[in-house]
Amino acid sequence: MKHVTIKTIAKEMNLSVSAISKSLNNYSDINESTKEAVVAKALELGYSPNMIARNLVKSASNSIGVVVRDSSTIYGEILKPLSQAALNRNLTIVMGDSNRSKERQLSHIKAMIESRVMGLVIAPVDTDIEDIEKAVANRFPIVYLGGHVTDPKKNYVAVDCDNGVIQAVNYLYSLGHRNIALVADAKATASTRTKLLAFKREMKIRGLEPDTFIDRIDDGDLIRAGKDQVERILSSSKQFTAIFAVKDMLAAGIMQALKDRNLSVPEDISVLGYDGAEVSSFPMINLTTIAQPKAEIAKHILDIILSHQDSNRSQEPKHYLVSPKLIERSSCKRIEGSFK
Repeated sequence: MKHVTIKTIAKEMNLSVSAISKSLNNYSDINESTKEAVVAKALELGYSPNMIARNLVKSASNSIGVVVRDSSTIYGEILKPLSQAALNRNLTIVMGDSNRSKERQLSHIKAMIESRVMGLVIAPVDTDIEDIEKAVANRFPIVYLGGHVTDPKKNYVAVDCDNGVIQAVNYLYSLGHRNIALVADAKATASTRTKLLAFKREMKIRGLEPDTFIDRIDDGDLIRAGKDQVERILSSSKQFTAIFAVKDMLAAGIMQALKDRNLSVPEDISVLGYDGAEVSSFPMINLTTIAQPKAEIAKHILDIILSHQDSNRSQEPKHYLVSPKLIERSSCKRIEGSFK
């Protein structure tokens, strides 16, 4: 008997080898009727039934791939509610940390393609996603996480950073603070740029000077960056009553540096963070922060991926812009004699 290969099937059906291979591997960019016809023809010609079964089982993965650009940031913390939400639906999470490297990011994606994940969640290294889209090639849905990708043609879940900054400035202003310093790290991410612009706008609306202190060293060390900016803030000619850090880990560094200088938070200066990272709730920090709704983000991610599994039809891209919320703790105080 003649050995039947994918090329044999392709010739019989007048289809490309790629179409046959994708059909036998249950890729999402081949319609169901074509897949069924290819499997039927393969069995008719004597193509290994075990090979077909193995491929189809491999394709029926219950895993979701998650690639974050840095697991030490808030993206790493989103994994916890996402893993729990997935577990509640009998799904598992396969995680990769790209460590801000596009090469490592692509390596993780290729590994997830090989393991036949049912969908990919990715907080990409930058706004250039061409290599991601090319590698996945419509095999499964992609959900972009964070502010780098807000293309209406793509699925994405992002936090409304503009709204978060409005809440931050409103809160500090309501406590009587007028001299407010914003501290940011050197990495010019989309979310950081949005926060800077929103801060400048909201301060100017109130007739206040938008003083910003941006770290000069792009090394990813947020604690060190926060500490260094305290030196600049205290050396300024202006006496600041509050510091707004665009990330909680920056705020942690700021609070440590103030303590090292025998200054108390919030008695001497108030500190407000952003993210709602776990560190912000530690008793020794107890940071007031603008928190990202991690459980809500996880829910939207799963809803998008599962919606693609529930329908054989082409899905319209889904977009979720979630609002952060203020968590009030003990790192900010009302200035004596101020008004609401």
